[in-house]
Formats: sequence, structure tokens, C-alpha cells
Amino acid sequence: MINIYEFFYYFIIYAFFGWCLEVTYQAVEHGKFINRGFLNGPYCPIYGFGVIIVTKTLEPIDGNLLILYIGSVLLTSFLELITGFALERIFKMKWWDYTQEKFNIKGYICLKFSLLWGIACLIAVRLIHPLVIEFVSKIPHTFGVILIIIIAPEIIGDMIFTVLAIIHFKKRVAILEEISTDMKKISDKTGERIFETVEGIRTQKEKFDEKRLLLYKKYHSNLSKHSFNIKRIEKAFPQLKLDAERSLKIQLAELKEKLSERIERKK
Repeated sequence: MINIYEFFYYFIIYAFFGWCLEVTYQAVEHGKFINRGFLNGPYCPIYGFGVIIVTKTLEPIDGNLLILYIGSVLLTSFLELITGFALERIFKMKWWDYTQEKFNIKGYICLKFSLLWGIACLIAVRLIHPLVIEFVSKIPHTFGVILIIIIAPEIIGDMIFTVLAIIHFKKRVAILEEISTDMKKISDKTGERIFETVEGIRTQKEKFDEKRLLLYKKYHSNLSKHSFNIKRIEKAFPQLKLDAERSLKIQLAELKEKLSERIERKK
């Protein structure tokens, strides 16, 4: 049975390994360093919890490679599925999206990465974890406790700071969505020929521009709050803001086109 002391060190070690894996993958994929972790520090909590759950759950069958691999694929897929689902329900955002991959389930998991997680677990359970157990066992207990006292508050603080940043990030995305919704309403009204004069169309456009300006000021006033953390989140998870920005650009282009057509027709 794993104790709290061992749990903490296993969690930190595998969370760090996971962070290194994510950073390496992003560097190969995009050719640059991206801190892909949910938190600011060099650790990905989902890997820390995930590997501990996998190693302890599959320990009784780790002697059979085939069964161990199948069990790893199923277990990691389930963990990734419920984690992705839970994060989206809590933060109202999708932190990763596999919808472009074949054989995916709601974008939370996909066959390709599930198979890769299975291979990673084989390596972790059979090769890495025995070394980690030996390493942790050799840490002097007193020194290990001191490290926990130092590191644990830093991780907790990182979590609090990140959650606050996500709250402000959501507000900024909500403002973009509000602007997009307003433009859609005006665009629909314009398309329905509600405004019968050029002056009426121009007046409505001026009202829209005024409201849009106020919303943009509100949007940019949020930039100074948790700006460093928010920028990091945007780089690590660009899809979180991309959908709102894409919708905004589409609505703006449609509105400009419809307004221009109506004005030209009235002239």
C-alpha cells in the first residue's frame, strides 16, 4: 500500500516526466518551446495521478505484456476521457480536442493516442517505475519531508493562481462571444431589410460601433489581470480562444458585407 510520502514523490516525478513529454512533442510538432502544462511549473498533474493509478491498478498483471498493454490502453483511455469531460464541465472549456483524429470519442480520446498511451505505460510499469521506487527509497526521510514542505505550497499556489487566471480568461472569451452575438443579431436584422433608409442603416451601424468599442475596452481592461499566466494558457491551449475569435471574424465580415450592400442599394 502506497503511503502519502511515496505518493507525493511518485506524483512529482511522473508529473515532471509528463511535462517533459508534452514539451518535447510540441517542440517536434511546432518547432518551438511551448509550456503545455495546465500549471506554470514544469509538471502535468494528469500524468502524476495517471501513472500512479496505472502502476498500482495493473501491478497484479504486469507479468503478461499483452494483458498489461490492453489493460493500459483501456485504463488510460478511461482516465483521459473522464478527465477531459470533468475539466470541460468545471471550466466550460475543452482543454484538448481529438476531433480531427480518426476513431475519437467526443474529441476527448482517440484510438491513435490511446494505443500510444498503452506503449508508454508498458515502458513506465516495466522499466521506469522500478527505478523510481528505488530512487525514492534512497531519499533520506528527513530531507524528503523538508522537500515536501517546500514544494507542496508552491504547487498549491500555482494551482490557485492558474484557476484565477482561467476565470479571467473565460471572461475575455465571453466578451468576444458577446461581441460576436451582437453582430449576428444586427447582421440578421440587416438581412431581413428592417432598415429602409440609408440614414437608418448608418445610425444602426454607429450604435453598433459604439457598443463594440465599449466591449473591446472591457476586453482589453482584462489584459492586465493575470496577463502572464493567461498568455501562457493561450499559447499552450490555443483552441480555447480560437473558436471565439473565428466566430467573431466571421460575424464581423458578414455584417460589413450586408451593411455595405444595403447602403449601396439605397443609394
